[in-house]
Amino acid sequence: MSKLLRFLVDHKLQEDGKPLTAYAVAVDALGRDDSFDTQIDSYPRVQIGRLRRMLDHFYLREKSANRLHIPYHHYEIILGSNEASDNGPDSAGPEDRPVAKPPIGRREPDQPSATPDTEQETATGSFSERVATSRLYIVAILAALLLLAGGALFYFQKSEEEPEVAIAYPAIIVKATEGIVNSSSRATLEIVHSHLVGALEKFDQVRVFDENADPEHASQYLLESSSLNDSAQRVQLRLVDSVTREVIWSSRIETASSEERETGLDQAVINIAGPYGKIAQHELSKYRVDFSPGYPCVLQFHQYMRYRDETLLTRVLKCMNASAKKFPNDSYLMSVVATAKNVSEKFDLPDAIEGSREEFATRAAKIDNNSASATFAVAQSAFYEGDCRRGQLWGERAVGLNPLNSRIMGYLGMYMLACDMPEGEAYAIKALQMDSNAELAIAATVAMQKLRRGDAKAAQELSTKYLDSIPGAALGLEISYILSSAMLGEKENARQVWRQLAERSGFSETAEPGAVLGKWIADPDLLRKLEADFKIAALY
Repeated sequence: MSKLLRFLVDHKLQEDGKPLTAYAVAVDALGRDDSFDTQIDSYPRVQIGRLRRMLDHFYLREKSANRLHIPYHHYEIILGSNEASDNGPDSAGPEDRPVAKPPIGRREPDQPSATPDTEQETATGSFSERVATSRLYIVAILAALLLLAGGALFYFQKSEEEPEVAIAYPAIIVKATEGIVNSSSRATLEIVHSHLVGALEKFDQVRVFDENADPEHASQYLLESSSLNDSAQRVQLRLVDSVTREVIWSSRIETASSEERETGLDQAVINIAGPYGKIAQHELSKYRVDFSPGYPCVLQFHQYMRYRDETLLTRVLKCMNASAKKFPNDSYLMSVVATAKNVSEKFDLPDAIEGSREEFATRAAKIDNNSASATFAVAQSAFYEGDCRRGQLWGERAVGLNPLNSRIMGYLGMYMLACDMPEGEAYAIKALQMDSNAELAIAATVAMQKLRRGDAKAAQELSTKYLDSIPGAALGLEISYILSSAMLGEKENARQVWRQLAERSGFSETAEPGAVLGKWIADPDLLRKLEADFKIAALY
């Protein structure tokens, strides 16, 4: 945002008379490459909107005589009065009115730029020409009224027959920083607030509102912050259930340096809004045995993906199929259903979800092409089709849209490694570093990579760390622990875990590794590699 603001100001100071375009903002200010297409990607408009809100929020508190404005439907920045004018170019538009205020960061369709009304004609034309013109205006107005009436009738009839439904995702209301602070620390606190809002907006499974909103959501959370000293070098964050006032999570953020502040705030957002973060865990406690279509089903599917509990699979796939039918216009849900379709095919249940993986992924991206989850659904589909290069490009775009989503980061690394792209390991490692609740499959992939390089000790340590917290929850972790322990000469420890895996698979501990692993692994190439590894391990 700082870089974008400086770019807009520098362009204004040049005064070369050339209006800024979305393409120039995307390429020159936001770092997109020359192939960027403004017709299919609204990224620059979304970022300009974010900056506009940040400026509005700042000047709402900074009672200066003048301020910087970004007029709606424009990319230019101007300097004007800090007092709103009813007739000026910066007066509040429909978006600023308090009635029915939309969630922060929810993307709206492009609208044509407003053009001034044409001036009335001077009395130079003939009387008959003016009468004819007036009649044309009257006819046009009547036609427009009839069209609107017909549209309204159709809308209300349709609403009665087919009411619009939407998934009630949890709402987060980000409160302004509390506490007595001096004027010098005010800017730091504004940065903290804006950073939290901007980072939270990138997560598709929550809805972010400002502190004056009153969203009608089933679950609402308040993210409160308070300054712990006058210099605002330490800020306390608290996540609170708005109904019960229960404090669900709290953390202290050091803000002495920008690097320290950004790291702390990013970690806070991951802990709060990540796929397995505090909000998801708190919501799951409400829906623990609820497989209803919509958000409860999404929660159950994420639980399955983390723990791979086979007893949940049939019910999860069934509610995913029902969710896809009930909420076909929800981008995030479509991206989750695309993943669920992959799971159903992997377990030879292709008919459990009606539709193809590609259809769900494409639909998700069409509904919202700025959604990180929807973008990654397209990447995942490409990887499954064997198009590794396309998968990498879409995956990296998804990471760019939300660099704090450990699932997207980690799975991109896993898919790239499966495509023999060694740089994928960095993505998987970063996912584990930034999110302690990252999926176990990501940890297993990193452990196996360490084992392949001969670093058995590191592979064993990583496997042990996650197996101790959730025993028996990830096949890959069990395999990496068995093989690394055998490589280190600790065969009794290896046999103990192998015995548990074999029994869980319905075999004795002396069964052939290929038979045991074949129950869980469908990829014949991977199965052959692991059979060779177990032969070298020589457990029995």
